[in-house]
Amino acid sequence: MPTKQRGLILGGGGVTGLAWEIGVLHGLLGAGVPLLEADEVIGTSAGAFAGAALLDPRGIAWAYERQLTGAASEISADFPPEVIGALTSILGDYADDPEEAGRQLGAFAIDARTTDTAARMAVVRERLATAEWPSGCLRMTAIDVRTGKLHLLDRASGVDIVDAAAASGAAPGIWPVVQTSETLWIDGGSVSVSNAQLASAFARCLVISPMTMNFSGASVQSQLDAFAATRSLLITPDPASSEAIGTNPFDADRRPGAAEAGYRQGLALAGEASAIWR
Repeated sequence: MPTKQRGLILGGGGVTGLAWEIGVLHGLLGAGVPLLEADEVIGTSAGAFAGAALLDPRGIAWAYERQLTGAASEISADFPPEVIGALTSILGDYADDPEEAGRQLGAFAIDARTTDTAARMAVVRERLATAEWPSGCLRMTAIDVRTGKLHLLDRASGVDIVDAAAASGAAPGIWPVVQTSETLWIDGGSVSVSNAQLASAFARCLVISPMTMNFSGASVQSQLDAFAATRSLLITPDPASSEAIGTNPFDADRRPGAAEAGYRQGLALAGEASAIWR
């Protein structure tokens, strides 16, 4: 049974997915949805950064404006077919064993050639523009390469926010593996793009996910449907947002359009979100 009242889960979706999520959050808040009343904000990959932006004392409007102006520099990247194929194959082979899938994806990530670590960490620092956890209710998902287990990193975890966000967004085959102390981490969305299964901890849960499907072939909605005790709403890109986001989630040039489309969608869905939230 759910142990908490309200949860906000923010899924992964690359650079454009982050811009879209920030737009959606800005639209929902602007329309009066009290997202800041969440007992927990759980972010995966892009969603980890979106959660940090939502709870940042500077406000979501500040983060939204940065997406429109490109104030935070990003590294554009391709999403190579061989990486997509590897992720799909591993998750297909270990669909019933998420921890083994996590270990296999970790091994793939360690061997992959990616962007330089220093360059990636510079982007993470600039994207967050803070070295402080904004709130004790923010949690970021990441997978331990050695065990394959999904962890929730927060202010009490002993991991600073820059490392936690980088770990949560360390997409296998795209961005480098992140090390903190003795632990190697990969993207918290490597096995499940939004970790919608975490909604089971809440009586009411709003899930915002740039991606509708996991690489295993399972839909995000099907993960939510498994928890009848949780009243939930899943927000994914509508046709206009999907067009703005495009086909490459790592195309930084599409940030302004994705953010604007997300904002319009957030305004349009505020009524449905409020009904769940209240």
